[in-house]
Amino acid sequence: MDATYNFSLGFAQGREPKNATHNRLMNQKAIQIISTAVSLVSLFLGFSIFGILIIVNQHQAELNDLSGGSSCATLGGIGAIFVGTAFFVAACLHWRFAHFRSRARAVDRRPDAPGIRAVSRG
Repeated sequence: MDATYNFSLGFAQGREPKNATHNRLMNQKAIQIISTAVSLVSLFLGFSIFGILIIVNQHQAELNDLSGGSSCATLGGIGAIFVGTAFFVAACLHWRFAHFRSRARAVDRRPDAPGIRAVSRG
């Protein structure tokens, strides 16, 4: 049986040059930042639409409370909109600070950065 089996572990990457590993890690970081921001924005949209639908359909609430039946539905809709707004603010803050951190790291890793000096031995 001349069967070859190509097995490699994801964390064993000794064959790649350091530049390729660095670029791959930066791409993974960018994908992580984008996917987190998209998830937060989708949560914002979901909660906001849900809250708006609750408020629009509050007349259909068949609740037997003192104020006529729809005040609990209104409060729930407003609460859902507030939660959606909190997710939107979190998405904005995440995008701003994650983008700022990734840009600062890219500047720090440059070989010609101000804090790094080439030492010549001569």
